[in-house]
Amino acid sequence: MRYFGTNVERQTNLGRISVRMLVQHWGAPNESVLIKSGKTVQKKITYVRGKYQLEFIFDGTSGMSLNHINLVNKNIK
Repeated sequence: MRYFGTNVERQTNLGRISVRMLVQHWGAPNESVLIKSGKTVQKKITYVRGKYQLEFIFDGTSGMSLNHINLVNKNIK
């Protein structure tokens, strides 16, 4: 769930988590996608854990830092 004006990940210093660290601890992701909008580039790394899907969104293409995490319940239609 995302709240406007609140970036919980940055407030808790999760921005120090890198793609490399995530893959090192969790293994290969189920999906990895580059998201481009104008000059902005983000990378989405997706892991499926049971009925939940975790989407880690990283800023930039090099020296990426975690921007935010989406938690998706796959059972909700």
